[in-house]
Amino acid sequence: MALRILLVDDEPHSREHLAALLEEHPGVTVAGSVSGGAEAAAFLRRTTVDLLFLDIEMEDVSGFDLARHIQFAYPKVLIVFLTGHVDFALDGYEFKPLAFLIKPVNPLRLERVLFQAEELLGKTERKASSSVRIGLQVNGGLEIIQVDSILYIEKQGRRACLVPAGGPRYRSYDSLQKLQGIFELYGFFRCHQSFLVRLDAIRGVRLDESRSFHKILLFDTEDQIPLSRGKYPELRERLADRGLTIL
Repeated sequence: MALRILLVDDEPHSREHLAALLEEHPGVTVAGSVSGGAEAAAFLRRTTVDLLFLDIEMEDVSGFDLARHIQFAYPKVLIVFLTGHVDFALDGYEFKPLAFLIKPVNPLRLERVLFQAEELLGKTERKASSSVRIGLQVNGGLEIIQVDSILYIEKQGRRACLVPAGGPRYRSYDSLQKLQGIFELYGFFRCHQSFLVRLDAIRGVRLDESRSFHKILLFDTEDQIPLSRGKYPELRERLADRGLTIL
């Protein structure tokens, strides 16, 4: 069953850009596209939707005010806030949105949000990451691993090393890019050209001793993972998407 979406944004080009991105995703239907709160309320009275992409700043009504009405009248509708300003995100946590997306919308982040929505609404057969097991091609055969046991994945030459919280490390012949395409669906983040890290395993981000770059600290290990220059804002955003309030 398709994921039915309503776009609410008073900027036509923003709606058109998002609609074009959504057309690339199978199982997604843009049920409507409106320019403000009054049109959105009228649309929802006559049409059922699963997910709302809602601009925070609109001329006729605040996106937060509309979100408050929707959560009262249509509590099952998921909300994704759209904004051109990261600072607005902090004011929106009381509504417990599925995510915040910065305009113009990044296609990869949009894909992750749609996957989350499908999982929450039962419109996908993919299992939650806590129960996912993957068959990994290793030297001499096949190894079955639990996805949420992996803390990070490191590129080592032509191979990749998967590091669990305990026990032996797994060495795969697959490229880091291929593993990224799989593991990003289960909450992993490409923090560096040579590393993927599980977001739920992060316990902190610190500057190194020279204060020239950031490093990621993880639960269950003393290993420290490098964070590429410029990736820090994206990491903060990804953590916020997972419900972490960052002051």
